[in-house]
Amino acid sequence: MLGTYLFVLWATFVTADPVSIGGIPFKLFLLMLALGLWLPHRTGRPIPFTIPVCLVAIGVPIVWSIVGLFYPHPYDGMTPSPAHMTLAHGSRFLYLLIYLPIADYTLHASARRAVAMWVRPALGLISLTWLLYVLYHHLGVDLPVTLTTTGRDASAKLGPLLGVVSPPGVSPARVFFANHILIIPAIAVLIAWLVLADRRRRWWALAAALAGLAVLYPIHSRGLTIGVLAVLLTTAGLSWRTRSLWPSALLCVSIAVLLSTGFDTRAVQFLTGNRSDPSSQDRVIQAPQLLDGFVKRPILGSGLGATLPSGYARSTTEPYQFELSYHQILFQNGVVGLALIVGLPLLAGIRCLLALQHLHRDERVMAVAGMAGLAGMLVAGASNPYLISSYGMLAVAVTLALCARAVQLARERRRGAPTF
Repeated sequence: MLGTYLFVLWATFVTADPVSIGGIPFKLFLLMLALGLWLPHRTGRPIPFTIPVCLVAIGVPIVWSIVGLFYPHPYDGMTPSPAHMTLAHGSRFLYLLIYLPIADYTLHASARRAVAMWVRPALGLISLTWLLYVLYHHLGVDLPVTLTTTGRDASAKLGPLLGVVSPPGVSPARVFFANHILIIPAIAVLIAWLVLADRRRRWWALAAALAGLAVLYPIHSRGLTIGVLAVLLTTAGLSWRTRSLWPSALLCVSIAVLLSTGFDTRAVQFLTGNRSDPSSQDRVIQAPQLLDGFVKRPILGSGLGATLPSGYARSTTEPYQFELSYHQILFQNGVVGLALIVGLPLLAGIRCLLALQHLHRDERVMAVAGMAGLAGMLVAGASNPYLISSYGMLAVAVTLALCARAVQLARERRRGAPTF
């Protein structure tokens, strides 16, 4: 699993690759290394969801890159070129292939080590976020933050991490990176560990879960906050299956803190129906244009890398990327692409839910974590461009692996075969 672990570390702490070879980002080579080292050592045992994962990871970029060839691109003759945008967009789906070694190890080797392999880096990202927040916003340390774009909510770069780092004195103070999407599945697993912890270790597990929830304050991303609320709602809603009140207690505390303090005012505004802030208005502008583009090509969409006919762009470097992920998928991939891309996590979640009745309690707890992680990412990805990226695909892969383990264990138990 060395190659897989290297990829996990890189995808967790790198948003923009500082290294590329022939224009190809280094993380893509790490993905190939991980798969190349795994293939000769794979167990050869069944891995649920292999076919749909390969359809999304390989089939989608091939088919919809061809579709994009027939799209009259408004960016013809400009930089980046339509061909470059199609290749860059399509390559992001390939990162979902990391599911194969992670799931194989989770199912047929050591589930505990497989989960720790990606949770520990996520905890490291949480610790790094707190450290940067304290140094930059409370101690006034001059960090090397550079703006990659200007204007409202300008994208900031700190080393290889990209996101929003607000200047000192600006309210709300934020240290947010796109890689923080990995916090959603990490919190789902931390809650599972809390439920499974014995009396001696329970306070340590509770401290870890609370630290994961509290880091949403310096991140100050309503998409992540609402995504984590979806995690808590799912785990609390299925607590009758896990026989634990901890998820419900954490949900109540989180809602009380969110609504009674300034923990995340942007999330509260969104949940109460306030869409007046500039960030929401950007999405209001994007939505009808994306839907208009979808109506013109509803079946297969306009192809990967397609930009809006009006020339409107969220980003000059990635004009094909938009905050409203599902609107974007409809515009670029049509209803067929939406069914494939979003259908994969929905299929995994439903099959995992049906498998719960055949699992022991400890197995059900981790299965619920997988479903909760998927629910949180689907909610967070609705209004943020998280999912179709290296770190977004990694987040999907690790939660799919948890669901796959539940499905495989239930299948073997129904057949009376020994379980692993």
